[in-house]
Amino acid sequence: MKKIILLITFCIFFIGIFVYILRPTAPLKLNNLDTAKNFTVADNQNISNVDQSATYSDTNKSEAQLQNKKPKKLSAEASAYYTHALRYGWESIVRDFENGTIPKSKMPQEEKNKLCEIALSYSKVDQTKRLFKANCKPLNGQSSFMIINAKLTNAEGEIDQNEIIEKLKFYKSENVLQTKVTYKIGPYEEKSTLQSQAIGWGLEEVSDYLLDIGDDYSGVGGNLILGNVKGRNPSARLIQKLINARIQPNAEVYRQLEQKGFATKHPEIYALLEKNKP
Repeated sequence: MKKIILLITFCIFFIGIFVYILRPTAPLKLNNLDTAKNFTVADNQNISNVDQSATYSDTNKSEAQLQNKKPKKLSAEASAYYTHALRYGWESIVRDFENGTIPKSKMPQEEKNKLCEIALSYSKVDQTKRLFKANCKPLNGQSSFMIINAKLTNAEGEIDQNEIIEKLKFYKSENVLQTKVTYKIGPYEEKSTLQSQAIGWGLEEVSDYLLDIGDDYSGVGGNLILGNVKGRNPSARLIQKLINARIQPNAEVYRQLEQKGFATKHPEIYALLEKNKP
C-alpha cells in the first residue's frame, strides 16, 4: 500500500514539472514599454479617481458607483502608455502629444481623449501648458476637479498645494476653470465644487485661493465639515474656518468622532467639534 502511495506521489510531481515547462510564455513588450494585457477602461477610470475615498461623497453616490458593468479592454497601445506613465511619469506622454504620435495613432478617439484627460490632471503646470499647446485640452468641467489629486507632490512627498494653485490659475487664465459641477450617476445626482474638493483633501492653501476667486462654501450637496473629517487629512484650522462661516457639523460628523481611535488621533478636532456641538 505504501509503495502505491509513493508511486502516485511521484507521478503527480513529474506531471507538475511537465505542465510548468509547457506553461505559456509572457506577452511581448510593445515599443519597449511593458504592456498590461488585462488593463481595462475600468482600471483607467481608477487612475483618474485615485484616492477619491478621501473626498466627500454621500451614500447614494457610493452605492451607484458599485454598479457592475463588464469592462471594455483597452487597446495594447493605450495600455502600454498607461503602464509606462504609472512607472516613470507622464513626460513621455506629454512629448507624444507634442510630436503628434498620439493624435496620429490608431487608438480609438475615446482612448486618446481619456489619455489626454488624465495627463492633464497628473502633469505639472509646465507640462500642462505644453499639452494645451499640443491641443490636449479639457473636454468637460470634470477636468478642473481632477487637478486636485494625490499625484502632484513636492519633495517631501506631500500634496503640492502651490502646484495645484498654479494649475488652477492657468486654467482660469485659459477660461476653462469650472468651480462647480453636478454629477449624475444613474438616478442619483450630487453637486460638488472645487472648494469641497479642497476641503475634503484638507488643503487649506488651495481652499483659501478658491475663496479669493469667488468659489465660496455654498453650492455643495453635503456637509463640508463631514467631508474634511472623513478625508485623508482632517484639519482643525479648516474646520474652524467653516464654523466661523456658520457651517454647522451634522449628526454624521459626531458619529465619525465616536469611531475608535479618532479622539486619540485628532484630539484638537475632537475638542473643537465637541465644543461646537449643536
